Amino acid sequence: MTRRYPWLLVAAVAVLLAAASGPVRAAPADDRGAVLAKIDAVYATIPPLEYQPPADRWKYLPNTLRRLQEGGTLRIVMLGDSIVNDTSHSQFEKLLERRYPKCQVVKVTSVRGSTGCWWYKEENRVKQWVLDHKPDLVLIGGISQRDDVDSIREVIRQVRAGCRAEILVMTGAFGSVDPRDDKQWHYAIDPKGMDYRARLLRMAAEEKVEFLDMTGPWGQYIRASGKPLDWFKRDPVHANDRGFQVLGRILERYLAPKR
Repeated sequence: MTRRYPWLLVAAVAVLLAAASGPVRAAPADDRGAVLAKIDAVYATIPPLEYQPPADRWKYLPNTLRRLQEGGTLRIVMLGDSIVNDTSHSQFEKLLERRYPKCQVVKVTSVRGSTGCWWYKEENRVKQWVLDHKPDLVLIGGISQRDDVDSIREVIRQVRAGCRAEILVMTGAFGSVDPRDDKQWHYAIDPKGMDYRARLLRMAAEEKVEFLDMTGPWGQYIRASGKPLDWFKRDPVHANDRGFQVLGRILERYLAPKR
């Protein structure tokens, strides 16, 4: 994919690439079969995902579901940090195209290392990082939100002021959290709790946007896999190819057709 950077950073792009990337323009269409063969081969090396998405999902994504099922082009902008970038690297959009063969999914990965909506909400950045890419669906996630639900709310409102895209917010996965430790991870979300996941869940309901808890199913998968956490990581924070598939398959499963 071709990445876009402010012109002052062009000379330093090789140094900054891992730390802070600019919005990524949609790539030319890959050969779907070749991409699927590659990611399916990786997925075949790990335990299968058992995640079952909530039955009441899709409430706030009717246009997305219609486009996927009836055909056309669905433009997805992924906004967040390097964990969102890792989710993008799963090539989940090809999995969606396999589930919905009438639809072409165009994915724009608009990320900046260690960055959340506390940064994107300022200085009209939502225009550059989201609106200019003309999304039909905006995914907001990552582990760099600083538990700042109000900033996510502000970005949602800025997106809605500038376009008619539907929005899905996601909790984080990977990072420094060890889901095998009961003190660091738990599956369930207390709807009345004051932790980040609970507050994000309530905010999503208030703003009428879709909510995907990545933290719960990701941690549950790691626990059940029988594999060490490092087996899914390329460094202490980020996923490797196997971890990419865990993230991407959760997202694909969430966006699977209603039954």
